[in-house]
Amino acid sequence: MRSWTLFLDSLLLSLPFPLRIILILLVMGVSALIAWKMRFLTKSGILAAAVLGFIVMYLGSVSGLVLFLFFFLSSSAISHIIHPDKERKGRRLAQVVANGAPAAIALILSHLSLYQEAFLIAFASCIAEAEADTLSGEIGSLSHQDPVSIVTLTRVPKGISGGVTVLGLAAGAISSFVIALLFMGTFGCSFSSLVIIASSGFLGSVFDSFLGATLQAAYRRKDGTLTEEEYENGEKNERTRGIRWIDNDAVNFLSGLLAFSISSVMSLVL
Repeated sequence: MRSWTLFLDSLLLSLPFPLRIILILLVMGVSALIAWKMRFLTKSGILAAAVLGFIVMYLGSVSGLVLFLFFFLSSSAISHIIHPDKERKGRRLAQVVANGAPAAIALILSHLSLYQEAFLIAFASCIAEAEADTLSGEIGSLSHQDPVSIVTLTRVPKGISGGVTVLGLAAGAISSFVIALLFMGTFGCSFSSLVIIASSGFLGSVFDSFLGATLQAAYRRKDGTLTEEEYENGEKNERTRGIRWIDNDAVNFLSGLLAFSISSVMSLVL
């Protein structure tokens, strides 16, 4: 894989600047349109994905785009496969930014700082965290047992943030490792870098569950059931825990930043 991504990277970089920009805009436009038609993205999500995708492809070339698109397409496709009857609304702008912004920030820093390799590894780690978090939740929902709170280790209802299952944790670890392997196949890296990406991505997804069980706001409906929505059907639910402004999108963003931080430090120290 490295040979053909290296060839495509070189081909893209050899284009005159105006032509390169036009080509990237064309690729982003087509990709966003396909994602919208397949209901992977909402209209607002298209804008966010196109902007982030442009940054990734401009700075990370084809190799960076491969990782970026793999996450968004694989996570959306697996969600549809596992829940085929669930109404697909697509990722909103806030969801796309929460999952993709940490990776884009890492890629920008890789071009602005002296530690290009460390931040490039952080870029992959952010994507690994987003992939691990998404797939651990989706695949974990197939578990026959209710999840347990990562804090109290007591059973919690399915669908409530902060709950984990053995199946979900295994899916998170494997998916993070897959992203690490994909990074090795596209950018090329050492075995130690692969371990850093896989481990920091998985740890970030575990941190996501911890934040979901502690700081993320949770609400109780009038019938006693729990939800993460403050308002439903025009009625306000009672907040039972967490901070009001910390929702699932904020948790995803913070978890991505943690994966970014862990991988950056490990890359610089090791």
